[in-house]
Amino acid sequence: MRRRSKMSPRARRAWAIGLVLFFIVMCAAIALSQWWAIHVNVPNYEQKKHARAAQV
Repeated sequence: MRRRSKMSPRARRAWAIGLVLFFIVMCAAIALSQWWAIHVNVPNYEQKKHARAAQV
């Protein structure tokens, strides 16, 4: 025998939309961190490496 959900269809839809939005935001945050690592951090580390090599 199936147990009926105590949430209304409107509440279930709100939860579903909330979960989808959460995963979209999480994927966007991961994408932003990857972009930042490649386009900001790598050039900074390369500059520091070349500056350190020039000092030696």
